[in-house]
Amino acid sequence: MNGRRNPQSPVVAALPGLLWLLSAGCGGGSTGPGPNDPVLAKANPSGDGQSGPAGTALAEPLRVMVTQGGAPLGGRSVAWTVLATGGSANPASSVTGADGVATTSVTLPPFAATSQVSAASTGANGSPLRFSVSSTGATSSATVRVVDNEFQPENLQISTGGSVTFQWLNGAGPHNVTPVGANTIPASSNPAPPGTHDAPYSFSTTFPTSGTFAFFCGVHGTPSSGMRGSVTVVP
Repeated sequence: MNGRRNPQSPVVAALPGLLWLLSAGCGGGSTGPGPNDPVLAKANPSGDGQSGPAGTALAEPLRVMVTQGGAPLGGRSVAWTVLATGGSANPASSVTGADGVATTSVTLPPFAATSQVSAASTGANGSPLRFSVSSTGATSSATVRVVDNEFQPENLQISTGGSVTFQWLNGAGPHNVTPVGANTIPASSNPAPPGTHDAPYSFSTTFPTSGTFAFFCGVHGTPSSGMRGSVTVVP
């Protein structure tokens, strides 16, 4: 032997680094939620699923709980939003107590509908989460908010001869209100249905006969999926 060393090939020399990268890619570099992150969930009882006359306050508050590592976490802010025009949460922001619970009282929108209430806590797993609340008693007018990927509320009820205003919220679009079936729901006339628009835009339509009238956004839904809704007209 002459004592000379054989130089490593470039591939062999790079193997340790390649193996490290592979191991990091197999779970080592995960950016998913950690076991000690705060968790937002509905408390027990939560107040979810309540119903009351249109425009009135629900009998029971809505309640959420924030935990960390399975233990209640106090001092966490929770923002509450009623996703329907005329509905409100009081307070709009509350803080969890030592038991990890935050609450709010909800006033229902002034028309009959099944509405959603959002509860959000920044940085918490499960945030935002939604509650479902119902207002009863058909009225002569209602407003449907057109936002990205949904109508708020999706389903509502008015009296015969009543009107519904479809209102695009800031930043929403492009969306349209497309009737399911011919002439089952009057729609925008400028341009003619389905009339795709960006915000700001709104139109109102009157329902002279009773029945259930379905609609959807032709950009983000179909008659049976995605962005869709219905108006039930009662005598």
